[in-house]
Amino acid sequence: MPEFAYTKLIIVLSFLGILLLAQFVIKRWNIFGTILPERSKGAIKLTGGLELSKFASASVIECADVAFLVITGKNGSSSIVELPATGQGSELAGSNRKTNL
Repeated sequence: MPEFAYTKLIIVLSFLGILLLAQFVIKRWNIFGTILPERSKGAIKLTGGLELSKFASASVIECADVAFLVITGKNGSSSIVELPATGQGSELAGSNRKTNL
C-alpha cells in the first residue's frame, strides 16, 4: 500500500482555511460595500394582478418607487413596461382633445 502523504493534506486544509478566513473578513468588514453600488431601496412588491385569459396575465409590480406593468403568456414570454409616476401626465393625454381646423 502506498503511504499517505500528510503534507498534501496539510496544504489542502490550509488553503481551505485561508479561503474561509478571506470570506469571513470580506463579509464582516464589508470591504466591497464602498466599491460596489448600493442595492435598490426596498423590496419588490406586487401591487395588483389580473388574469387576461386562460393563457395570459398582467401584474403591476413596484420596486424602488417605480411601477412596472408585467404581462406574461403561457409560453413564458413576457413584456415589461415602466408605468409613469402618478404625478406625471400620460404622453397620450393630449391626443384626445378636439382640434379646430
